Amino acid sequence: MVSISPIPNNAEELQQRAIALIKPLIPPDAEDRVHRAYKEFRQIVRSYIRSETRLSLADEETRENVPVKIVDGFPVSVAQLIDNNQDRTLWRLILSLPKLGGIIADVSLLITHWDEFERWLELPPTVKGSKPSLEKTVEVANTLQALAVTKKIFEQLKVINEDILGVYRFGDHEGPRVEIFWMAHALFAGAFGLRIEDLTVVTLAHELSHAYTHIGRDIDGKAWVEPGFGKSDLAVVEGLAQFYTLAVAEKLNLRASGVLPAFTKLLEYQSAPYQAHADWLKDSPKQRGESVRFAMLRARGRGQVKHDAWLAMLAETKTTLNPKP
Repeated sequence: MVSISPIPNNAEELQQRAIALIKPLIPPDAEDRVHRAYKEFRQIVRSYIRSETRLSLADEETRENVPVKIVDGFPVSVAQLIDNNQDRTLWRLILSLPKLGGIIADVSLLITHWDEFERWLELPPTVKGSKPSLEKTVEVANTLQALAVTKKIFEQLKVINEDILGVYRFGDHEGPRVEIFWMAHALFAGAFGLRIEDLTVVTLAHELSHAYTHIGRDIDGKAWVEPGFGKSDLAVVEGLAQFYTLAVAEKLNLRASGVLPAFTKLLEYQSAPYQAHADWLKDSPKQRGESVRFAMLRARGRGQVKHDAWLAMLAETKTTLNPKP
């Protein structure tokens, strides 16, 4: 998420209500896990983004530019979603959905072979005749998974035009910075069946990609012409962040194999601007990275960029880099 707008007046109250509802439901070690993942991957993620974009932050070798802070609470839109659904049992169920899927698979396997278990001499007499109970368990789990109220939450997530896990802030007296919401990572890691650590790396890559594409300096020392970055279409700025997050996840695949699946799973619950990168030059995979990078440099020089203009720049860049004979 990119944020240049002021924080709403009721944001603190909203956060406190969301925290009070969700914090008792998430793993007690979640904050430590986010911190550990950040410490382990912060340098390599920056290195991979520099390699892909060939942009650098000023004085990068001497101090940490664009500081990253791990904070309590949730992005404003997520806090609002939680506040609109003040139902602890609902959120407990959402956190349990992946485990329910495992129960259904495991118990269904037992049901399929239960007649064989019934004939097994080692089966304790107390569990004989349990097939109806097992079938009831699967029925209950299936019913809970299919509840419309949980589907409604996931549908509402898909229309949030912000990152649900972090934020890249700029345009105020504090300067550009990244915030990672550790509680949001615990909540959605549980809801999506992912590791908190893998989601943390995805968020770190996404938000730092905003920083590099925004204020990263090219070979001529130039950054995005202001105030163009903050006024460009979300499909452009979020698309670029997603494009480079995917590149980082692919490079990390051997070292941290859960990051790429976490990026892919998260994408299922993100809005259209976060999907835009998937269609960029998909018919030219070999030169895609260079084409996007060259087009990004052109876009940064123009300032405010609409998505249709961005697509035109991509097409022009593709032709320039690979002219027909």
